[in-house]
Amino acid sequence: MPRRRVASPTRRSPARVTDVTSKYARDVLGGRILAGPYVRLACRRHLQDIADQKTSGLRWDTKEASRAIRFCPEILTLGDGRPFKLEPFEQFIGGSLFGWRNADGSRRFKTAYVEIGKGNGKTPFAGGIGTLALVADGEPSPEVYFAATMQDQASIGFKDAKGMVERSDELRNVV
Repeated sequence: MPRRRVASPTRRSPARVTDVTSKYARDVLGGRILAGPYVRLACRRHLQDIADQKTSGLRWDTKEASRAIRFCPEILTLGDGRPFKLEPFEQFIGGSLFGWRNADGSRRFKTAYVEIGKGNGKTPFAGGIGTLALVADGEPSPEVYFAATMQDQASIGFKDAKGMVERSDELRNVV
């Protein structure tokens, strides 16, 4: 009788990476997370695109989505020194941006418009995603922009990203 292999609980294979992006979409559509109509549409599109990916030319890469989501708490810290742990809606956004691939392997989404209420962490999130795109996305000459109605508003996002880089031993030597 052949011996059965037992996976080590301390090591996770890439195939067993938890897909928190899709879980969020299912939770929104299942009514377990309250969300507005545009978020529900984005979640519906995400799950429908997963179902259609064999014929659409798109590919959902759970490993890349997970890598993007882990980047913030593993590499970045907030101004008070705490790891930058993403909220579930931020995990959905980041996972969607970095997990969806075109047939040629390039990222499906290169631009994002994110509208979140005041005080919900838009600026640190933009700084974290921008830093990821700058240093860990594999683009040969990445460009990251912070846009706002006034220059001083846009500079806040840049300052957040700069602070995250300065507090990170790994990034300080790269940027």
